Amino acid sequence: MFRKSTFTVILALLLVLGLVASASANPGKGNNGLKFKAKSKGNAVQLIDISSHWAEQPIREMCSIGIISGYPDKKFIPNAPVSKYEALMMVCRAAGFDPDPDKTWQQNCEDCIEFALDEGILDEDDDFAGWKPAKRYEVAVWSIRAIGLDEDGDELSFQDIYEIPSDALPFISIMSKHKYMVGYPGNFFQPNKPVTRAEMARILYNMMGEYPDYYDDSDLRLSSLDPRDGEDNVDPDTNVLVARFNMDIEAVDDLQDVKEGIRVKNVTDGNYVDIYSVSISGSELRIRLEDSLESNCKYRVTIKPDIIESEDSEESFNGISGSDWEFSTFDDENDDEVRLVSLDPDDGDSNVDPDINVLRAAFDSDISVISGKSLLSAVRVYNVSHSRNVAVDKVKIDGDTLIITLEDSLGAGDTFEVTIRPGFLEDDDSGEDFDGITGYNWRFTTD
Repeated sequence: MFRKSTFTVILALLLVLGLVASASANPGKGNNGLKFKAKSKGNAVQLIDISSHWAEQPIREMCSIGIISGYPDKKFIPNAPVSKYEALMMVCRAAGFDPDPDKTWQQNCEDCIEFALDEGILDEDDDFAGWKPAKRYEVAVWSIRAIGLDEDGDELSFQDIYEIPSDALPFISIMSKHKYMVGYPGNFFQPNKPVTRAEMARILYNMMGEYPDYYDDSDLRLSSLDPRDGEDNVDPDTNVLVARFNMDIEAVDDLQDVKEGIRVKNVTDGNYVDIYSVSISGSELRIRLEDSLESNCKYRVTIKPDIIESEDSEESFNGISGSDWEFSTFDDENDDEVRLVSLDPDDGDSNVDPDINVLRAAFDSDISVISGKSLLSAVRVYNVSHSRNVAVDKVKIDGDTLIITLEDSLGAGDTFEVTIRPGFLEDDDSGEDFDGITGYNWRFTTD
C-alpha cells in the first residue's frame, strides 16, 4: 500500500521527483486517455556537461519546456541513474501536470502522486521503494499508462525476454512498436537496467507528439560492437575492433581524420593504444591496432562526433563517448577457460549460402553439456530481417564442436544472429563453464 509518511521523509532529500508504477495487465486501463504534448518552448537552457553527448538534443528540448531540469551549477549529470521518485515528476509533467511555484517541494510531490493515482498511472495499492533507481521495464509500464495507449504491441523477440516480468510485456511491446524505447545491440532489452537522466530525456522526447521518433529508419545509428560493450571475456590476441551501423557509412572528410578521432585506452594501465589503420566497408568501421590487446585489462573506445556520416543521407554520427564502449580481456595464462576458435558461418560474413541449415561453433577443447541442462535450450537462432526466431531441429556435440541443425535452410537475403546461452556447456576435462555468446557476436547475412 502507498505510504505518504514514508514518501514525505524521502521527499526532502530529492531535487527532481518521479515515481514508477508496477505493471498491470492492460496498458492504458483506468486513465483518461492522456497524450504527451509539447508545451510552448521556453528560453534556451545553459548546461555545461552535455556537449556532444548522444542525448544532447533531447536533453535541451526537455529542459527548455520544463519536463526535466538541470542543477543550479548548470550541470545536467546525464549519466546519473534516475530514482523512481524522480521519474514520476518527469512523466507527469509530460502528461500535463504543472507544479505550483507557490507550494513547497513536498506539497508539489504529493499533488503529483495524486495526479498519477487519479489518472491511473499508479495503483492505489502499489508498494514503492521510490528512492531506488527506476528500471527500464518500470519506466515502460508507467509511460504507457500515462500516454493512454490501449492497443496491441509487436511480438517481442528480445534475447532476454525471460527477464521481463510477464505483466510488463504488453507495455514494453507497445513501447517497442512505436520505438519510444528500443533494445541494445544484440537484441537485448535489459529490463532491469537502471534508467539514466539522459535516457529519460530520450524516452520522453520520443513520446512527445511534436517530435520525430529518434530511431527512424533514416537515422544513422550503431547496430553492434565487436567486442560488445561490457564484454569481460575478450580474447587478448584481438587486434581488430569493429563498429557496425544500420546503413552504409563513409568518412566526413577522410580516413586519416577518422583515425585521429578514435581513441582506444587501456584503462587498467592508463595508456592509449596505438592504432595502425582504420577502414570503412559498407556499414562497418574496422579499427586495426598496432599490437594485440593485453590480458587482464579493461579498455575503453571513444569516437568523436561528426567524423563519420551516412553514405546516402550524409547524416553525421554523434560519436561514442565515456563508458559507451568498454570491454575487458581474460587472463590468457588460464588454460582452463573454454574459448571459441571458429564459427561457421563466420561472424560478420555477408555472403553466406542461403541453402545451408547447419551451423557450427568449434572450441579449443572437447566440450559437453552441463548435467541437467538441455542442449536445445542452449541455442537460439534469430532472423533479424523478419524479427522472428528460427526453428532449431536438433543440437549435438561432436568432440570440440557444437552442431546446430535447423528445421529449414536459412533462405536468401536475411540477417541472422545466433546465441549460445551461458551455463549450458563445459570443458570436458576442467569442468570450466562456457560464458556463452550473444547474437551480435555471431551475426551473418545470406546472399
